[in-house]
Parts: sequence; C-alpha cells; structure tokens
Amino acid sequence: MSIDNWQTFLDRWSEQWVAVQDGADPEEVDEEALEAGGLGFPPLDEAGTAALEERLGTVLPPSYRAFLQASDGWRYAGGGVYLLAGSAGVRWHGDPMGMKPLYERQLDERSRPSEVLMAGMWDRALQLALDSDMTDVLLDPGDVGEDGEWAVYVYKGWSGEYPERYDSFTRYMEEAYRDFHGDHSHLPGFDNEETRRLDALVERARTACLAGEDPAAQFAAFDEARAYGRPGAALLHSQVEAMTRPAGHIPAERDLDDPFYAREAMPLIAAGHCRSHRAGDDDFFLRVHGEENREKAADLLEAVRKRTFRYDAPGPFGQAVASAREQARWGDTDGAWRTIAAAVPDWEPYGPLHLAPIGLRADPLLGPVVTAERGWRLLATPRAGHGAPGGGADGVPGGGPDGVSSAGDGPWGLGRPSEAQLAGHSYRFVAVQGIAPGELAGRLGARELLAPSTAHEMWELRHEGYMATGRKHAVFRVGRCGGGGDWSFAFEQDPEPWRPGRVAADVQVSAGTRAVAVWCERGPLVPGPGEAFPDVLRFSCAQDGRRTFVSTARGGAAETAGTPPEGIDAALFGPALFGSGPAGRPGDGRAGEGGPRLLREAEVRALDAAGAALGISLPWFALEHGRLHVGLGSSWFGPPEPGGPYPSSAFVRQRPGH
Repeated sequence: MSIDNWQTFLDRWSEQWVAVQDGADPEEVDEEALEAGGLGFPPLDEAGTAALEERLGTVLPPSYRAFLQASDGWRYAGGGVYLLAGSAGVRWHGDPMGMKPLYERQLDERSRPSEVLMAGMWDRALQLALDSDMTDVLLDPGDVGEDGEWAVYVYKGWSGEYPERYDSFTRYMEEAYRDFHGDHSHLPGFDNEETRRLDALVERARTACLAGEDPAAQFAAFDEARAYGRPGAALLHSQVEAMTRPAGHIPAERDLDDPFYAREAMPLIAAGHCRSHRAGDDDFFLRVHGEENREKAADLLEAVRKRTFRYDAPGPFGQAVASAREQARWGDTDGAWRTIAAAVPDWEPYGPLHLAPIGLRADPLLGPVVTAERGWRLLATPRAGHGAPGGGADGVPGGGPDGVSSAGDGPWGLGRPSEAQLAGHSYRFVAVQGIAPGELAGRLGARELLAPSTAHEMWELRHEGYMATGRKHAVFRVGRCGGGGDWSFAFEQDPEPWRPGRVAADVQVSAGTRAVAVWCERGPLVPGPGEAFPDVLRFSCAQDGRRTFVSTARGGAAETAGTPPEGIDAALFGPALFGSGPAGRPGDGRAGEGGPRLLREAEVRALDAAGAALGISLPWFALEHGRLHVGLGSSWFGPPEPGGPYPSSAFVRQRPGH
C-alpha cells in the first residue's frame, strides 16, 4: 500500500498490531503499548514542529514532518527497531563509530554519485532509531530528491552489509509495515482488511495467470503479496520468475513425495546449486533433504551436474516434451519450441499452486530452448483448461515486462549471423547427406557421443583431454542441418591450425554419399612483431570419397579446383571474400599489419548462398546458446592425397610462447 494519509495509515497499523497481541507470547507483550492504545503517540502540533526544527537548525523533510504531526514517534517499526524517534529523541547522528572515513577510503574516480552520498551521510544525518537491535535509521539532509524528501539509510551494524537506502521516510515506513505483515502472516488469527485484500489479489492473479492473461501484471500482483508474506504468494512469484530468468530460490516444502517438488522445483534448485559458489559443497544441498532422502537427492544432483537429467511430465504435454528433446538434441531448437508451445494448453498442474512447467528450465537440452521471452509466451498461453487465450505461445505482444518481441532461433544459414558471440574466432564444420549425426561422429573418429555440451563445456573437454594425453583432440558437436536427404553436421570451434595439402573431413566422411566442409581461420587481430597470419576460408565438396570442388581463399588470393555443385557460384569463395585498402582497423576486412582480413559480410553471404543451393543450414542458436552431443575424435586430417593438386608443405600458426 502507499501512504496517502498518515493518520489513517498509522491507525490501521496500530489496530492490526493490537489485534494479534492476544495470541502473542505473554513475555513479549508490551503492556505499556497496549495501555497507550497501540504503537503510536500523541501528535506533534505545529508549534512543537517549529520548535524541533529550530533545535535541529533545519527544516524537516515533508514526509517525516507529516508523520510527527500524526504520531510523535512510533513503536516496533520493524527490522529490529523498537522505538522510532519523535521530537524529544531525534538528534544528529554525529558518526560516533567513525564510519565515514571507512567508506570514504573506498571511493575513487570511478565511484558512483550514490556511493559518494552514502560515504558522506554518516556525520550529517539525523538518527531516528532510539531503541533497536544494533540498527541505525538515518535521515540524510545531503541526499535530497526533487520533491524535497530526504533519503533514509538503514544500517544493521550486526550484518556487515552496506546500509539500505529508501528514497524518503514514507518509503521506509511502507517497507516497515510490509515487514510487520511478513512477521505475523503465519499466525492463524492474523486476519484484517489488508490480508483479505492481498489474498483476494493472489487468487485473482493465480487464475488469471493460468488463463494466460498478461503474465507481467500477475507477476506484479504476486510480488506485492509476497512482500507482505501472504501464504503461497512467494511460491507463485518464484514460478513466474523461474520461467523468465535464471532460476533462483523456489520456496517449496522439501517433500520428495510431492511431485511438484520432486519433478519441478528440486531439479531447478539442483541446477542453481551447480552454478552457485557452493557447487563444491554438495552437502549443503543434500542435508536439507534429510538423511532418509540423501541418496535420492545425490542421484538427482549428479544427473543435473552430468547433464543427464531428463524433465518429464504427465499426459500429452509430457509426450510433447519427449519429442521436443529429440529435436533439441540434434540442433532443431526452433522446432523443439514449436512442439512445446503447441502442447502448452494440454499441460496439467500437480496442485493448485502449480503455475507452469518450471522443471523444463533444468533440462540440459530443453532449458536453453525456453528462453526468457519464450517463458513469457508460455505463461501467456491458457493452461490446464483455464480461460480464453491471452495471446498464445506464438502471439504475445511485447513478450514480457522488458518488451522483448521475438523469440526465434535467429537466422538460419551456413554463415554465422552477425550477432553471434564468437563471430571473430576460427571454426570448421562438415555437413554430410544421408547419415545420422552419430554415424558422422564415428566417421570422424569418435567412439561414442558424450553428453550434450555448451560452447564453454566444450572448452573444458578439450582442456581436460589435452591434460590427460598431452595431445590435442578434435572436440566437436554434432546435429542435424535439415535439407532433403537428412543432412547431419559436425562443428568445432577454434580447431587445430589449418594446413594445406591434407585430406580434410569432406573426403574422409563422404563414402557412399556427399559432403561439404568449411574451414575458417582468422589470425590475431593485432599481430605481434614480425608475425603475419593470413586469414583463410576453405570451402570444399566431396562425393563418395573423392573431392569434386575446393576453393582456398587466403591472404587476399584464392586457389580453386573442380566444379562446384549446381547453384553455387565459385566466385563468392574467391578474392571477393577479402577487403582492400592500405591499412585498417583490425577485423574490418581491410589490409592491415596481418594482411588482408576476411570480410564478415562476404563470408556470410558466400556460405548462406551455398547453404541455399544445397538446402541446408546450421542451427546457430543451438551452437551459440544450447547444448549438442559431443564427439572426441582424432585429427580431421588424413594423410596427403596421392597425386593431389596441393603441395605438401604445411602452414603452421605459432602463437607467442608456444
């Protein structure tokens, strides 16, 4: 609630406090306050206010002045504050503990204005807390808003944390009132106008959320009720949050016999544990589930950590989830989302406080598919037979409170889209027609497919393999890339250096079918003294173990051989890939210290044209943000081709210090 009238607000708060004293511990009842009629004091008149301002030598801010004229002080303001000062007790703080020098020593030229204000307020603020649990309530005349209000800083000396700032005394008292409700909401007899309003708000928002009505508005309603500690509000709020942002705390009862907790909340909590600073202390996660459930909790945690956890759900929605997982594991994350979105109206909750399939976000394959925007779209789809559509999973205007408006995989094509996070790095891939991803991995030397991994997890696998064997392995991800004839691909980021005169992966894997391979290598953006590492883009095609076309563009020139597949313009893979000019910024495509640079636009244009001619594309969203199965293979090179058209001399890129 907001304070429109101080007298009304304080009277309501005091009446609610008095009403719960009958059920309070007799040793904690404040008889003096009860005899006085509640938490307040007689009001301060205008003359008394003027005298106080004269004593302090300042004009008080509007909200604190209005408060005093409704009640000259306040008991139990929450947060360990037992008595809030009226006119007789308010005083200048004076910084008796010497906090100002401590805070000022942390300031430098990069400090924000808010940090400078906080550091300087200790010796200029008014102290409002007369009796407290090591808590200062400081009203700062040096931090003034456009409305003339002074900021309030609450410093809990026992916490070791920075003071909490409020824009005004009004905002501080509103928060204190919410704390009062939160402290008493668990009491059976705590029933009043405010609790009834909030409980009705929660129920309306719950049914509206299930009906797909404006999930951002329902999220705000849950948030308001949660701040007052209303039963169920925090759990509902956390589910909307879990669908639309990185999973946080899920305040559900730890009951492994409850399917909501065991199948939805617990996996998310486990995933959060694996990402947190406590990831090395599994006992922290295990002990909260009790000794009787320790083994089950450990099994789940291990599955989440090793990315073998599989989210499931009952009924048609669960069947759709299984289908979507198969699509996502080979790269079709857009198709996986469409499968999930189409089944959302068939989703069924485990109980009245279950809003959405939050466990999806813990699934190693489907979690990346349900982006924040898609989470909003899912919430805007009617579920469990509730209501009329509020936009649906494929038609939510705005997408959420941040105004995101689209949720596709982004551009599909063989060329890496411009917004890709690793756009400036080296990579290679091969696409093969008519064989499954697992068979492609086998042709590249992988004995088995490992668990789906992200780009970062790939780096760890490569590093671990090198540390174990002392030699580098090809570490690549595999999936499907569409097209007639069911094409598969293998993709590796930052591979071993390109070398001319060797059989590349297209020949190696094309037995009985056809394949295309791309190798893109970029030298350092800022070469060291005497270094010259020309950028390379190599595009090649092979059929039944023989190369049919190859173009190697390097250092502004190109060598080609053979005939490209129908519809592919060989000129796109020639010198047109490079920029020209005397010297330019690193990576802008013009010639610089390291030689001519590949033009990003020309690279994408050439590869997308080839993909269009072949009817294939790479799932860049899955490669950048999702997880795909991993193969650990030997070098993608075979021995030199007998009688091959290329010299066997090797170009080996050496990095400084290696």
